[in-house]
Amino acid sequence: MPSHDASKVARRDFPPAPETAAAAREFVHDTLLSWGVPEPFDDVILLVSELVTNAVVHARSALEVAVRRVDGCIEVMVTDSAPDRAVPQAGPLRVDAAPSSGDARGAGLGLALASAIASSWGVSYGRDDKAVWFRIEDTTRPSAPSLESPPVRARTNRPARPSTWASLDAALNSRLSLRQLLERTVEHAATALGGDAAYIALATSDETMWEVRCAVGLTSDDAPWRPLRVRTEEAFPSAAPEPGPTINDDLMIARASRGRLSRAGMRSLVTAPLIVDGRVTGLLGVASKRTRHFGPAAAQRLQEGADRIALPVERSRLAEVELSRRASLSFLAEASDLLAGTLDERMTGALAAQLITSRLGQWCAIHTTNDLGVFHLSHVAHRDENLNDILRELLSGLPPREQREPRPLWSPTELAEAGLTESLTRDLSQGPAISIPLVAHGRALGRMTIGRSEADDFTRDQVDVADDLSRRVASAMENARLHERQASMSVALQRSLLPAKEKEPVIPGVDHAVFYRPADEKNVVGGDFYDVFAASGRWCFAVGDVCGTGPEAAAITGLARHTLRALAREGFSPAHIMQRLNMAILDENTSTRFLTMLYGEMTPATDAGRGMRVRMVSAGHPLPLRLNQKGEVSSFGSSQPLLGAFEDVGFENESVELRPGEVVLAVTDGVTERRSNSDMLGDEGLKEIFSGCAGLTAQAVISRIDRELEEYAPGGHTDDTAMMVLRLL
Repeated sequence: MPSHDASKVARRDFPPAPETAAAAREFVHDTLLSWGVPEPFDDVILLVSELVTNAVVHARSALEVAVRRVDGCIEVMVTDSAPDRAVPQAGPLRVDAAPSSGDARGAGLGLALASAIASSWGVSYGRDDKAVWFRIEDTTRPSAPSLESPPVRARTNRPARPSTWASLDAALNSRLSLRQLLERTVEHAATALGGDAAYIALATSDETMWEVRCAVGLTSDDAPWRPLRVRTEEAFPSAAPEPGPTINDDLMIARASRGRLSRAGMRSLVTAPLIVDGRVTGLLGVASKRTRHFGPAAAQRLQEGADRIALPVERSRLAEVELSRRASLSFLAEASDLLAGTLDERMTGALAAQLITSRLGQWCAIHTTNDLGVFHLSHVAHRDENLNDILRELLSGLPPREQREPRPLWSPTELAEAGLTESLTRDLSQGPAISIPLVAHGRALGRMTIGRSEADDFTRDQVDVADDLSRRVASAMENARLHERQASMSVALQRSLLPAKEKEPVIPGVDHAVFYRPADEKNVVGGDFYDVFAASGRWCFAVGDVCGTGPEAAAITGLARHTLRALAREGFSPAHIMQRLNMAILDENTSTRFLTMLYGEMTPATDAGRGMRVRMVSAGHPLPLRLNQKGEVSSFGSSQPLLGAFEDVGFENESVELRPGEVVLAVTDGVTERRSNSDMLGDEGLKEIFSGCAGLTAQAVISRIDRELEEYAPGGHTDDTAMMVLRLL
C-alpha cells in the first residue's frame, strides 16, 4: 500500500450510477490540469474509467476517488463500501472473450489494464471498505529526493507500455460479432480520449444513408441503445466525411445543433473516418460536454483507432450484409410457399399482413380494389394488437397514397384536418412508411402499406424485399380470384346439371330424397348425377355415373340429362331412350367417356293405392336395392351394356312391382367402392347398412348411409357420389 503522504491530494465522492465513470474521468482530468500536469495523460484517465466502472458494476455502493501527485508519479485510489464483494481476479490483458449476460464489459478488465499500464498497483481490504489503487510515473516532471518515499529508479528492462489502442487489438483478432466489436470500440474510444460519449456510424449497403450502429453516453435513461439511420449532416455534424480527423469545438453552432449530440448536452466533438480502399465506410466519433475539449493529439489518436478497426469492421459488415441477403431470400421463399397454400383472397391478404409485421414492418395494411377501381381496407395488422383499431380508424379516414420512398404518409396538416388525435396517431403517422401497389398481369389488385416507428427507418434492401414480396402477394391474390371465378362457374354449371330442389316433383304415394357430393369439394362439377321429373303422366328417375370426374365428365352428364328429359316427354320407353342416348354419346364424345345409368319410370299399380309399377333399364350401373318392412334387402333387375361404348347394342325394359312400406336405394359406385385402407365397402357392406334403415323416412335413410360411410372411412370420398331413395307410403 502506498504512503498516505502526498504533495497534492484531491478527493470526491460519487454514487453507484451509470454516469459515475464519466463524472470521475472529468474530475481526475480537471484535477490534473489544475495541478499543471500537461496533457496527454490518457493512461491515467483510462485506468480511472475502468476501476470506477468495476466498482459501480461489482460493488454497487457509493465510492470515493482520490488523486495524489507524488514526487515522480501520479496515484489514484478508488474506494468503495463493499469489502465483502471481492475485486474480480486480474488476468492477462484479454478482451476477446464474449461478455457475460450480466456484465457487457466482461470481468477483471480494469485490473488487467492496471497490470499492463501502471508502474504499480494493488488492492487493500478493510473492515468497512475496499480500495484499488495504481501509480503511473509522471515523466513530465523530474523526480526529486523525498524523505517520505525513496526515489523511483528507471526500469531499463521493463517491457514497452502498450499503446492507447493495444487492448483493442485482441478484440480485432478474436471472433466477435459486429455488434460486440462496435461496442468494444466505442467504449474504448470514449475512455481513451476522456470523452462523455462516443458513437460509430456505418454506411448503409446502398450508401444513401448512415446508420449509427452503436453509441455510449447519448441516452438519458437506462434504455438500451437502438441503431438509427440518419442523413449525412446528422452523422457528420462538423463536416462531410473525408480523409482525416475533424474537430468541432462547439456543437451549439454546428449544423446538427438540434441532433442527438446536442440533446445529450455535448459541446465538442472529434471524428475520424473509417477508410477502406480509399472509400469512407464509416465514422468514429467522441464527444464531450466541455467546449474545446479535444486537441490535435486526441484527434490523431482517434484516427489511429479508426484505421485499426476500419478493415475488420468492414469485413464484419459485409458478412452481416450477406447473412441479411440470405435471410431475405429465405423469407421470400417461405412467404411464397405460404401464400401458394391458400386460394382464398381474404386469407391471402391476412397471411401477407402477418408475414410483413413479423419481418419488414411494425404495422401493415392491405387495400384491395374491385372492378370499378374502388379501394377497400381489407386487412390491418400491428405488432401491438391494442393499436389495430386505432390504425384502422387512421387508415379509413386518410387512405395512403402510393409512395416507394420511406417517409411519413401524411402531413400534420392532413392529420389535423381529419380530426385525429396526435397523441394516438403520432407513432403510426409520423414514422416512415412505404405504400406499394399490388399488380398482377398488368392489372391493379390493391395496395400494400408498411410502416415503422418514428425512430426506425427502412434500408434500401428492405424496400427491395417489400417490393418483391408485393409481386408475390399480388400473384397469390390473382390466383385466388381466378379460383373463385372458376368455382363460381363450376357452381353455375353443376346447378344446370342437377335438378333444382324446389322444382323436384311431388310423387303421389312416394317419399323420395337425393344426395350428391363431388370427389373434390373445391370443385362442385362432377361426373355423377341424378334426376327426378314428371313426363306424360309418368314419374321418371335416373342415377348416372360418367367415367372420370371434372368438366369433361360434366359435359357428358349434361348431354345425358337433357336427352333423357327430351325423349321421356315424347313418351318413349326406357329401352328406346337408352338406345337413343347411346347413339348421342357416341356421336358427341371424342374423349372415350363411358356412362353407366339406372333409368326408370313409375306409374300407379293396377290396384289403386297398392304401390307403384316400375319400368327400368340398368345400363352397366349397380343394381338398385329394395328394403322390405322386415329389414330384408335384395337387389332387383339385371345389368345391361353401358352407354357410349358400343354402337350395335340393344336394351330391354324390365318391370317390377313396389308395395307400400318398401324402400328402393339407387347409388353410384362412389358408395360401394368407398375404401378404408385396403378394405372396400362393396355391395354386401352397403346392404348391411341399408338393412338398418327400415321405418326411416327417405331423407333419414340418406343421412344414415352418409354417416355410416364417414365412420367406415373418414374423409375417404375419392370419387363422385350420388344416391337416390324412393320410399312407398
